[in-house]
Amino acid sequence: MQDLERFDDRTWRKLFVFLLPDEKKMTRHEVEVELQHLGIDTRPGLARLQQGLEKMAAVCDARATLAAAKGQRLPLLAKLHGMASKVSSLTKEDLRQAIKDRFSGTARAAFFRKLDSAASEADLRSLLADMSKLDTLAEESDDAEP
Repeated sequence: MQDLERFDDRTWRKLFVFLLPDEKKMTRHEVEVELQHLGIDTRPGLARLQQGLEKMAAVCDARATLAAAKGQRLPLLAKLHGMASKVSSLTKEDLRQAIKDRFSGTARAAFFRKLDSAASEADLRSLLADMSKLDTLAEESDDAEP
């Protein structure tokens, strides 16, 4: 085939149709057989594709988790802000009554001891924060039960 230009495009197309299979009309098995015949192994490529899909799924899950956490953040910050503003207006008697109302047993005794030893406003804030944390944990465990 020294003079390739002596045939027109139509003739070349007919030759290629004759020599090469039409992939559109081939079954999957026929394609796999043809690839094997040509010495092409598709397994490594398919494995990389599967890994990529798994990574994309993990990224989507992580983004959904992040979005859920962002949705919970603002209400939680508002709740913390509300607790902080309560501290400045509470007296020791208010805290004593709150301890009586909320806790019993050893938890009540521990909070009364901490209240009696509170010497500053920072100590009272710490006491109220501990009480609020216990309330929050109790609420979360109530929400988790069916």
